[in-house]
Amino acid sequence: MAMSRIALAPLAAALALTAAPAAAQVALGATYFTSSKTQAILGGESRLAAIMAQQSGQPMPQPAAYSPGYGAQIVQAKMSIYRPAISMDRPDVFNSVALPIGHTSLDRRWHKVANGPVGATSAAYASGLSGRSAIEKLEAVNHYVNARVSFVDDSRQYGVADFWTSAADTLRRGRGDCEDYAIAKLQLLRRAGFAENDLYLVILHDALRRADHAVLVARADGRMLVLDNGTDRLVDSYELPDYRPIFTFSGNRIWTHGYRREVPPLVFASNETPQTVTLAAASVARVAPSALAN
Repeated sequence: MAMSRIALAPLAAALALTAAPAAAQVALGATYFTSSKTQAILGGESRLAAIMAQQSGQPMPQPAAYSPGYGAQIVQAKMSIYRPAISMDRPDVFNSVALPIGHTSLDRRWHKVANGPVGATSAAYASGLSGRSAIEKLEAVNHYVNARVSFVDDSRQYGVADFWTSAADTLRRGRGDCEDYAIAKLQLLRRAGFAENDLYLVILHDALRRADHAVLVARADGRMLVLDNGTDRLVDSYELPDYRPIFTFSGNRIWTHGYRREVPPLVFASNETPQTVTLAAASVARVAPSALAN
């Protein structure tokens, strides 16, 4: 019988963490993914790239052709992902398992903006959404911020590698990078009536593009929905396995992340009856906050 195991989020990504934008993003509202970046490093295309192509009416990206060698039939192994019910007290986003921790190297930046100002105009807009459904609020705020903020890297705007701003500052400037979009959406959705424990700022690594990124994830209608600055569409976090969460913030709580996957049996072909070897392992490990770069 297949068992479940929990593996750490990629430590290499954690060591490189600077909360920088995804490398495929470019300044001043240009296309989020360039054509050269949409080709998956490990073969195929990322799920978000496919979703965005569908949204814009473009042809769906197709995986690269693969030619088997030595005349043998090649069947690509695929590890299925266990999808439990949505947790109501922790952010098990992007197929991960959230693990509570005490502090991170990003705490000071988070506490600086967590309860920052929204701005009178934006606050009035968010408050006016109070009578709408949760999904309508998410769609409205996601579009509102994406339409009013152009992507600019922190090094270009502030002369430093990483600088987090409040919703008021981001919307007043009309410029920001990925975490600025996410923070602005979080603060506006609070004003629109969302509970604190249903909104999560997620610092993550895009595994296919090998770039750091940040998004807002909101719990609504039994799903964990992603508000990304690359698209106005709400995307279920389960659909984005390329995103590997590293840190998640909500109020005074912080999590790091591991993974739970079903491990399928390994079948070795032979001239006799195939032998099945079942790998079974279960472990939980935590990322030491001190191991992560500032």
